[in-house]
Amino acid sequence: MTVTITVTHDKKETALEVPEDKPLVAALREARLIVAPCGIGKCGKCKIICHTDPTDEERSLLTPMELEAGIRLACYTWPEEGMHITVADRQNLKVLTRFRTESYDHVPVLTKRPFQAEAPAILDQSPDLDRLMAAAGAKAHALPLAQLCTLPDFLRRHGFAGQAVLHGETLVGVSDEESHLGLIVDIGTTTVAAMLVDLNTGSTVGVSGSHNAQAPFGADVMTRIQYSMEHGTEPLTTAVTDQLNTLLAGLLSGAGVRDVSLIALAGNTTMMHLLCGISPEFISKAPFIPATLNGMHMPARDLGILSDGRAFLLPGVSAYIGADIVASLLATGAIGKEKTFLLADIGTNAETVLYANGICYACSAAAGPCFEGANLSCGMPGQPGAIDSAFKTDQGVGVTVIDDRKATGICGSGVIDTIALLLEEGAMDPTGRLQATGPLADSIDGEKNEIRLHLTPEVALTQRDIREVQLAKAALRAGIEILMQEAGITCEDIDTLYLAGGFGSAIHPESAARIGMIPHGLLNKISVLGNAASFGALRYVTEARAVETADAIRKNTRHIELSAHKGFSGEYMNRMVFVED
Repeated sequence: MTVTITVTHDKKETALEVPEDKPLVAALREARLIVAPCGIGKCGKCKIICHTDPTDEERSLLTPMELEAGIRLACYTWPEEGMHITVADRQNLKVLTRFRTESYDHVPVLTKRPFQAEAPAILDQSPDLDRLMAAAGAKAHALPLAQLCTLPDFLRRHGFAGQAVLHGETLVGVSDEESHLGLIVDIGTTTVAAMLVDLNTGSTVGVSGSHNAQAPFGADVMTRIQYSMEHGTEPLTTAVTDQLNTLLAGLLSGAGVRDVSLIALAGNTTMMHLLCGISPEFISKAPFIPATLNGMHMPARDLGILSDGRAFLLPGVSAYIGADIVASLLATGAIGKEKTFLLADIGTNAETVLYANGICYACSAAAGPCFEGANLSCGMPGQPGAIDSAFKTDQGVGVTVIDDRKATGICGSGVIDTIALLLEEGAMDPTGRLQATGPLADSIDGEKNEIRLHLTPEVALTQRDIREVQLAKAALRAGIEILMQEAGITCEDIDTLYLAGGFGSAIHPESAARIGMIPHGLLNKISVLGNAASFGALRYVTEARAVETADAIRKNTRHIELSAHKGFSGEYMNRMVFVED
């Protein structure tokens, strides 16, 4: 049985037919109207306005003021015929599209060249495809069936002239546009960043980005895997392909062109599986086996992307060291050189790679989503209204807010700054215990797990929040220490610490070192890459031998499974304290 409810969202109303025997969260996720970070009723973030009697769970997760205002949780709200609910308007998430660039040997993986074929005649009855291949200098073809079907008409409409797209000596496309553009995509768990580039020059034509459209199905890879196991991959695959089509259409319109020659895609292993419609179920279960880690190329339409271009999917290393990390390694430009470096992409899985003596040592630590604002009482992604830094003032604590809005929450960089400040001012001891002492005492109230530091009247950091960060930073730092032990080196031997990704680019390194998240000895060796996955994906399709380098990374990286490493648990406990070393 179903009932009909009305949902107010983004300044409009939508009528939804929903099952009456399930909480509202499932239907709202399916309609992509709400983000439910945990998916299991624990985080308290799936807030709606609905004047129902609050459940015991809602009373424990929401404040008295929220309950009085009619705020409820979709996880605990059961639908009724004629019910009217309101969900929050969607915020504009800040999507990182900038990256550090450097020069390299520019050789696009696809070439585009003009052709003029001989028109057929009674004495020359060669098939259209053979005629095209001869004129383009191709020895083989991999034209998509859709293009092959339209080829006869295309050739005759254009006088047997046009532009041929080749992958080596293989014909992969035909076009009447001279532009040779590529779409470079970083499919992050939180955001999707897209960049339109000129493949001949490597210059950027346009950039765009948005929330990952899979967010309603879960805030992190584990909740999305769980959703796919219960409902299939189709909703998640459709969400991301629809999003890619929207981003592509917008960028093409802005550039005044109709299509691209190729699309390069990088993301973590789960994101790549879901893009392809492959079940990621066994990524989440020991021994953590993905269906494939190979780099692939295929017609973009095979992925549901509305383009006649060729899609290039970067390879990955393991279930939790994905194509985005391979791309980031390409972005450093340091693979194969006489250099020792550490690469850290600090997010939900805290992927870290140490390159020493010509070998990549890689690990992934289960840091959880707190660095990205999830699972924290006032946590939020890096979007307008998020506190992104904190500092000491004469009055106590000062903050900066993204876009200078009224603070509505705090993102990861603000959390790290705040904890470092608490340590520095004596309001938190090295074990992470918050205490109302020192210059910040007037901003601290409550007791035990509910003791909190007020950053603004609406935004606070609680003892529980600090414990979440404590677990995450210990996992990340322990992973770094294990990699150095495996390689037989110390911080002194490392030339550069590369920080990749949105959070890695936003944090203040001094604060990260102060809380013991990164070694103090690397503080003066940091290089911020920005959106390294995008730059690496660009290099993958425009740099000589980059495809071979990426494949070598996939085959030769030593993946360290921390859960099975005998030294990890001890190192993890050692790194639980907030000590700068």
